[in-house]
Amino acid sequence: LPLADPSTPAAGTPLNWNTQYQNNPYWTLDNNLNQLSKNRLLGNINLTYKINDMFSVNVLTGTDTWSSVTTERKAIGSNEYQDGFFRQVSRNFSEVNTQGILSFTKDLTEDLDLSLNVGGNRMNRSYTRLTGEASQLELPGVYTLANVKSGASPILNNLLQESAINSILFFGQIGFKNAVYLDFSGRNDWASVLPTENNSFFYPSVSLSAVVTDLFQINSPILSFLKVRGGWAKVGSVGALDPYSLQQAYQFRDEAWGNVLLPYNPDQLNNPNLISETTDGIEFGLDTRLFHNKLRVDFTYYNQNSYDLIVPVEVSGASGYITALQNLGEMRNTGIELLLGTTLVKTRDFTLDIGVNFAKNNNEVVSLGGLDALTLGGQWNVDLQAREGMPYGVLFGPGYLRDNDGNIIHEDGLPVIDTEYKVLGDIQPDWTAGVTLDANLKGVVINAIIDAKRGGDIYSMSTTWGRYAGILSETLLGRETGIVGDGVKNIGTADEPVYVANDVVVASETYNKRAYSNSVAEGSVFDASFVKLRQVMVGFDLPQNLINRTFFQKASLSFVGRNLAVLHRNAPHIDPESAFSNDNGEQGQEFGQLPSVRSLGVNLNLKF
Repeated sequence: LPLADPSTPAAGTPLNWNTQYQNNPYWTLDNNLNQLSKNRLLGNINLTYKINDMFSVNVLTGTDTWSSVTTERKAIGSNEYQDGFFRQVSRNFSEVNTQGILSFTKDLTEDLDLSLNVGGNRMNRSYTRLTGEASQLELPGVYTLANVKSGASPILNNLLQESAINSILFFGQIGFKNAVYLDFSGRNDWASVLPTENNSFFYPSVSLSAVVTDLFQINSPILSFLKVRGGWAKVGSVGALDPYSLQQAYQFRDEAWGNVLLPYNPDQLNNPNLISETTDGIEFGLDTRLFHNKLRVDFTYYNQNSYDLIVPVEVSGASGYITALQNLGEMRNTGIELLLGTTLVKTRDFTLDIGVNFAKNNNEVVSLGGLDALTLGGQWNVDLQAREGMPYGVLFGPGYLRDNDGNIIHEDGLPVIDTEYKVLGDIQPDWTAGVTLDANLKGVVINAIIDAKRGGDIYSMSTTWGRYAGILSETLLGRETGIVGDGVKNIGTADEPVYVANDVVVASETYNKRAYSNSVAEGSVFDASFVKLRQVMVGFDLPQNLINRTFFQKASLSFVGRNLAVLHRNAPHIDPESAFSNDNGEQGQEFGQLPSVRSLGVNLNLKF
């Protein structure tokens, strides 16, 4: 250890942190191990050594790891699984980051100070998956791989993905009169998932902020605090690129052909010439406090462009592949974020704060590198696509044929399906907002959060199949009297149509099976707006006389309810926040959704 620390022990001396180093001003130690859930652990060791008044060294290493085991069981005699079925999937993930930083701080003049940090980081990531499947079972009710039916073989598959990123970085700040701050940073990454000649990418940032009220020594009963800020940043990334996506490599099939386990060429064409994705943008904002901090306002405007995005592009099946990885496209995001807070009541025994947040993001696919559309994913008859000049994530599929005024055209009382697919909506919301209520009554803390989203669309296959099968309440309409579809009919010719209001009565079952089926999706695309009671929490500190004789300094108890109620929604029967997963290609699509889970819990916090 550097000699600047007078308490540096001799080599081989046993160390006791509590007695030797706890109050040592040269050393701090933070060793946390927090159980976040039943299968997730975060561990961090943070060690800082102060060399002198200007220099210090920090070493931080941390791990994020989780594991899961999922099973799927189908009893013998089940629909589609007459011989039963069993599958078990074991997954393990870990990410270890180790970082070293040398820091320098100095007051250059009475009004000018400088801080500078340089260092490096190493990230290692590992993911394994082991799958075992018995596609047929011998004995009923026994769900193990050993119970595979005689004559059949268990299907085994394993996956290993490892990746690493090496980084060098710097960041610093120049301060003037403790009121004006120039922040700057730079980082260079070397990513193992990119080809060697393209695996290095550098991204800098710079920002300037000024606390106007301190700079000009404003002391006003109206303006308590005002800070303005602006910045520019460029960020490099490997996006959603998986390891081993550069060279083409054969894979083994899950099931053998007889006794031969044939390898095969995957349907995605990898690319050895990929480069990193890049996002650059500007941001401006202000923070202000008014009327002795009773009103708080935080406003931000941003404009970001992303380009060289790494995406799988559809190619002709005649090539032997379905998709090919490419760098292409440009996407722009502009928007605002607004946070308002106010203290409505403040007395000795009671305080009441309310916060309101609002965000609006305008998303546009600027370019697709000459492609008309890029299919991101999809289910059944609807694709989720990126289209030039439109928001990212449009729902593209079959819809109703309409006249020039937008009315649905009917023939013999039934809606006509358009032969050409079209854009039916997009998943991007118009805006999001929330309200937070914080109250404190003589030490009893109450917190409530309401979330809202306006706009964005979702395709509900549950509605399509539910209407087709007659199991939804909407199909009660017209069961005895028939249905007259809302729209028009043509009383002219095909070449010279004349449209009048539709007045033809058809049976309810006939109408629903035409208007809702795999042949048409438009009737099942809904506005995904919602208002939710996201959380309510009530907590209080336990009386001090209950813990005085324990080794705890403080104890608090709270009751928490989350996802308590959907106060408003436009999409029927489902939670409009539904999606198959958070993958890019599976947003805005729903089918067979389980009811959203409401959770109730108790938290006990103990301070040593």
